[in-house]
Amino acid sequence: MSTTRTERALARAPLARHRAVAIGIVLALGLVAVGVVAVRDLAVAEGWATGEPWLADGLRSLDGLGPTDGVLAVATLAALLGLLLMYAGLRPAARRHVASGEVEQLWSNPSALAEVARSAADRAPGVVSARTARARKGRVVIEVATREGRTTDGADPTDARDRATTAGQALGARRVDVRTAQEES
Repeated sequence: MSTTRTERALARAPLARHRAVAIGIVLALGLVAVGVVAVRDLAVAEGWATGEPWLADGLRSLDGLGPTDGVLAVATLAALLGLLLMYAGLRPAARRHVASGEVEQLWSNPSALAEVARSAADRAPGVVSARTARARKGRVVIEVATREGRTTDGADPTDARDRATTAGQALGARRVDVRTAQEES
């Protein structure tokens, strides 16, 4: 049985933006700045603009530079920065989504899991308010405020816990914790 490219792509978990994207943007902006200076120096050298070239003076200041403590420190920092950038580029991107246990190819991020669980708990009888306290990969913590004791319609505070747990685990949350606090009526 062969799988198509689409089936293989749908089977993989969605990934967060890679760490190297931000580094690449900063490096690209640096290269654009060097390009702008090079075009300015070209315009000055061809007589299209007035002034003195900047790159020639910079290169002349580096000519004849000897091995000093300052050069060693800058070279060491540049090497460490290069190793750090290489490490950031080679690390895999983070998997921030959770697969649903019930539906194939349904992925949810922690904030979506928390919102579904919070909304389900908020709709339980006797719940005054519900808010998300913490949402991490696979674990959601909801804080629920209920009326003091049982209400006239027979609502139980554990109903909010059951509803939030059912809704959160349907989307792939491994654990849904509901903390209850009673409010005086």
